[in-house]
Amino acid sequence: MIKKIFILVWIGVAISCSTDDEDTIPELKGSFANSIFIHDGNVLVSGVEFSNNRKTTYWIDSTPVDSTAFSAALETGSVYRGDVDDAFRKTFVSKTSSEDAELYSFYQGAFTTAGTMDYFKNRRAVTTTLPNPGILSAIHFYNQQAYFCGHFSEEAVTEAGPGFRPDVPFFWDGSTEAIELPVSQDVFFRGVSCVFVDEDNFYVGGKMPYPMYWKNTKFIQLGSLFGEVNQITVNAGDVYAVGYYNKTDSNSTGNTACYWKNEELMELEDDAQATGIFIDGSDIYVCGSTGRDQASYKACYWKNGVRVALP
Repeated sequence: MIKKIFILVWIGVAISCSTDDEDTIPELKGSFANSIFIHDGNVLVSGVEFSNNRKTTYWIDSTPVDSTAFSAALETGSVYRGDVDDAFRKTFVSKTSSEDAELYSFYQGAFTTAGTMDYFKNRRAVTTTLPNPGILSAIHFYNQQAYFCGHFSEEAVTEAGPGFRPDVPFFWDGSTEAIELPVSQDVFFRGVSCVFVDEDNFYVGGKMPYPMYWKNTKFIQLGSLFGEVNQITVNAGDVYAVGYYNKTDSNSTGNTACYWKNEELMELEDDAQATGIFIDGSDIYVCGSTGRDQASYKACYWKNGVRVALP
């Protein structure tokens, strides 16, 4: 994505110096959905719209609404994903009461070996006991307690210069020592994506060359082709992992939106990707986007496999 943005900016500068009768680059504009909920019979979806800039956007029953209306309709205790903030941190919003919500923000990469990791709650830094280098990546609440996933990093030297790369994934309960998760040394580990906790187990989605997650410390591989798990939930004892995989093993275009129920693949649509899931009785709601590549993403959700476009 960074390379695409750089190329577009460079081309735009070149065009501004050329003659008026040459073609111009069209504006990059699209959207994708991040989180989905069902409450009081309403379908609530949060996502991101992007053009020259990005913003968190919201829908109720496929109608665009503002953040106030969305939050009011959301069930207390729900957590949804927002866009990256002005400091390029990933954001999550937790509704704590009928009138209040808390904002959690996480760095997207390690940048120091000094001190301990931190994250941000309502834009204020919270210091942890976890040693740097590393980052926290996602949050989940169970019985009003926050749980996190992240990774420890190692220093590395690349063509771009010195920096850090993900090394050891972990699950953390916010107070005791982090639980390290197993990764094979011959696998390219890119980080973690999501965390879910219930009464007996925790689940963490990993970014590998194939879709996978950990149940506690057990490594569960869902396929051999490139893909990713973006959210995990458990309902009536069944484990749902939602995301995508790529039938040509590409890591850039032409994904297939899907979810896995107890490790069994359920495809939704080609040239699409799934990011969130909610189970409401016998109905399965999955949100995400259609589009072969990021430039063509359009937000949507599927109800029992039937797609609904989000304007």
